[in-house]
Amino acid sequence: MVNSHFLKKIMVIGEQQMLRSMEDYLNFARENSSSLITIFTYPENNITDICELIEKNEKDADDLTMHIKRNITSGAVGATLMENFLSLTEIFDDVIDKTYWVAREMKRTKNSLLTNSFHEEPLAAFYDNFVKILTINMEATEKVRVLLESSSVEEVKAAREKIEELEESVDEIKDGTIDRLYRISESISFLMFNHVNSIAHVLDDLLDNYEDISDLVLNTMLSVSK
Repeated sequence: MVNSHFLKKIMVIGEQQMLRSMEDYLNFARENSSSLITIFTYPENNITDICELIEKNEKDADDLTMHIKRNITSGAVGATLMENFLSLTEIFDDVIDKTYWVAREMKRTKNSLLTNSFHEEPLAAFYDNFVKILTINMEATEKVRVLLESSSVEEVKAAREKIEELEESVDEIKDGTIDRLYRISESISFLMFNHVNSIAHVLDDLLDNYEDISDLVLNTMLSVSK
């Protein structure tokens, strides 16, 4: 008769393998964040090729989502944790979708009157803040990688705490950006206001997603380690 400890060990290995299969999302996220930093740093340049790369990553992430979901629902993880893993997959996919949304917004901007304001205040200062947020996001991406690769609950907890700190830092940058946007709202166009406001909230949501991922991974590890 197979003992329960052996069965539990097999289950834990299965969950860990499924978590590690999600690392491709992080590769897409890191590449897209780096690409967006380039766009915000040099918005006057031709960004067509960069946007196409981000779009390709978004489509590849959709394919990855379908593949992982099939594995999850086919018994790759225990029934009690299936909902956790499906939620993780959706959140990861949403991270890539958000970076793609920002790329599309910047591509639209290239064909608008904002093109003439790329290197003028206040737009350049707002873009500088977006670069800061994306740089922090890339750091958080690597902390999420630790979550997916680690088999130590303590290590996962430490990475989760760091992600929370990074999320708070991004909140401060986002709030400062929105506060300044409202202070100058009477002197800028509605197009610029909406452009900056929308991007600020979407980029902030990336860190919120990572925080949600860290909670789900920790809960999953605690469940399989009992």
